[in-house]
Amino acid sequence: MATQTFPPTAAGQAAANAVSDPKNVLFVNGVFVVLTGVDYVPPRISTADEVDRTTARAHPKLASLMTMTPAQVQSWVAANVTTLAQAQDAIATLGICVAILARGL
Repeated sequence: MATQTFPPTAAGQAAANAVSDPKNVLFVNGVFVVLTGVDYVPPRISTADEVDRTTARAHPKLASLMTMTPAQVQSWVAANVTTLAQAQDAIATLGICVAILARGL
């Protein structure tokens, strides 16, 4: 069987989820649809670039920088980057951003 449908009930959802893997369970036009066999669509695997971009977006300092205007970034650097260690940390953070952006060139 490649495609099966189940009613839009809790029992229908349970039956759809009980179909053996690999499967796709969808809710389409008011019914649960299970795709198996030739209709099964395997999950898309993220590329290394996509994983790195997602990781970079979660980086606390980059997330903060993303919300700032250029003037705010300048003010933040002037106020918070006063030692060599802070400068190295800021450069590393910017390096992460540049590496991700450069892959799109």
